[in-house]
Amino acid sequence: MSKTMLAKCKSSLGEAIPPSKRYLGEVDETDYAPLTIGENYLVYALLFVFDRVDFLLRAPDQPPFWVPSNLFDLIDSEVPSGWEFCITQSSADYKVLFDVFGIHSILGYSLLVNEYQHYVGVVEREPREVLKFMISLGYCQA
Repeated sequence: MSKTMLAKCKSSLGEAIPPSKRYLGEVDETDYAPLTIGENYLVYALLFVFDRVDFLLRAPDQPPFWVPSNLFDLIDSEVPSGWEFCITQSSADYKVLFDVFGIHSILGYSLLVNEYQHYVGVVEREPREVLKFMISLGYCQA
């Protein structure tokens, strides 16, 4: 597996997100379980929504999920080699993410930024796409 970013969890609740950076109904009580405060997490991608950055990460024995970066301190901020960039407004497939959610770009592993169905499958925790995530990042073999 190639080098990834590393972030330390400082909160698992929405109260750590400034009110001006809350989206999709986040409130003080929004719980980002199964995050554990004080634990380090590998960051597999960055999602830029309005003026906020979210991290794609996974807790042990869990599929990947998007979490606001406000809940973390970056321990290693080096961008991994091989990451690719998608400007959602410029992509016919990804444009809906900008139009509906305000997501203007994604930076991450190739499959995530080049195959919209994979992106959706990861968000929806679809088993086939989660398996592709695990294989593409070297957690298991095909």
